[in-house]
Amino acid sequence: MARQKEFVPEQALDKAMNLFWKQGYEGSSVEDLVQCTGLGRGSLYDTFGDKHALYLAAYDRYCIVSSGTLDALRHSSGTLQETLRDFFQARVEEAVNDPERRGCFMVNAALEMAPHDPEVAQRVQEGLAETEEAFYHALIKAQARGELAWTCDPHQFARFLVNMLVGMRVLARTNPDRRTLEQIVETALLLFR
Repeated sequence: MARQKEFVPEQALDKAMNLFWKQGYEGSSVEDLVQCTGLGRGSLYDTFGDKHALYLAAYDRYCIVSSGTLDALRHSSGTLQETLRDFFQARVEEAVNDPERRGCFMVNAALEMAPHDPEVAQRVQEGLAETEEAFYHALIKAQARGELAWTCDPHQFARFLVNMLVGMRVLARTNPDRRTLEQIVETALLLFR
């Protein structure tokens, strides 16, 4: 008869996600994962597989938890200026209010793992494409309302905004200075006046 699990896998996954988010894949040993989740090695491996499988599950969990930010961008009823300002200002707040300077798990994965891990690279590419699509959607709505000229290529601007977001996330890990980040946002918004 199989023993029933005496822990909630989602809670253990959240703890592992936070560890990977803070320390990265290479910076998180199996012993660190055992300590942070409170699980024994056997339970950890039986539930999630090896460290790499746990990292992928943690990455996927992060994407689910953070999906609301893109939903808010897609469904905003404000002007393009308001929508973009609100979106980026929320990212600034996340950066300056995170004492651990974790940044964005997806961006961290893009920098640390994607160059040599095809599974992570695929997930990061999908996440960046989804982010680009959310910006594209906001830009198309702005064009339909007459806020953005039809001569502007929404794909080009969406890619620019993704690049700006990724750059802000990287910068914020080393220097989460509110003034600097807000100046970057204001400069980008000049394109949409």
